[in-house]
Amino acid sequence: MEGTFIWWSRFCSEVGGSMKKIATAMLLGAIGTTANAVEIDGSAGVVSNYVWRGATQSAGNPALQGSIGLTTEKGFYANAWGSQVDFDDDTTAEIDLTVGYGKNINDNVSVDVGYIKYTYTGDDSNLGDDIQEIYGTLSLGPVSGTIYRDLDSDSNYYAGSVSVSDIVDMPLDVSGFVGRNADSNMDAGIALGKDFNKVNVSYTWTWTEDDIDDSTHSLGVAYNF
Repeated sequence: MEGTFIWWSRFCSEVGGSMKKIATAMLLGAIGTTANAVEIDGSAGVVSNYVWRGATQSAGNPALQGSIGLTTEKGFYANAWGSQVDFDDDTTAEIDLTVGYGKNINDNVSVDVGYIKYTYTGDDSNLGDDIQEIYGTLSLGPVSGTIYRDLDSDSNYYAGSVSVSDIVDMPLDVSGFVGRNADSNMDAGIALGKDFNKVNVSYTWTWTEDDIDDSTHSLGVAYNF
């Protein structure tokens, strides 16, 4: 428990420093008009298994996760998201820094473009060697598709999702998702979620062509603020 607390303290400190830089850049862009309001939000929680693109990032074990971000009235946003990881080495945490822009074209069509930097603590990589991606998303009502472009390997990851609960009225948030990487490996699954005031409870089932047993199920509880 003490080790978990120390990790969480370090995560909050590192994310806080990174977010100050991102927030400063975003806010400078927003100062041009006093009507450009900025909203700040975040979350803190735990998952039984951190699964990303069909593969576990926590060796099938629970992981603490948290995020903090800001969005301007004009559609620009920045956020930092972090999670414990277990790669059977010295790496202890993943911190993703994102900046982007989203716009609603009309009531049914929206676009979103951005940049993500995946950083890791405890490994031997320098900050400049961390993974970088740009992405673009097109949403048509409950259906959305995203292309992620790895700037280092020049490879793509394609992701699609459909919000079933936006089509059929139901008491839970239900969505399906599918993804494919440059090696043509596919992953797919279903995500369930329910909000209880500011607390979200979720469950995700994932299938992958790689048949990774410890990436199948994940339960999560998060407090949103």
